[in-house]
Amino acid sequence: MTKEEKLKFNIEHVKNSIPGIDKTVGATKKELAIFFNTSISSINRLIASGNVPKYFKNGNGKNSKVYFPLVNIALFLSEDLDKNKELGSK
Repeated sequence: MTKEEKLKFNIEHVKNSIPGIDKTVGATKKELAIFFNTSISSINRLIASGNVPKYFKNGNGKNSKVYFPLVNIALFLSEDLDKNKELGSK
């Protein structure tokens, strides 16, 4: 599977898993937590460590909403697959 095919597959997977994400700015922390089958607290820890899809904050405050765009989630999944493939081939 080429990188482009993986990305297209992951975009469709995210669209099917997070209803309406293609019509909004992106997934919320809660939606991302459900998608990855984890808690919002875990998402917060992953944000602090930098191990989440690229996101943007709606404001500068500590409690500003965070959004994860569809394409960024799909890219994150594709890159993660590539990393796992590299680890498996060593």
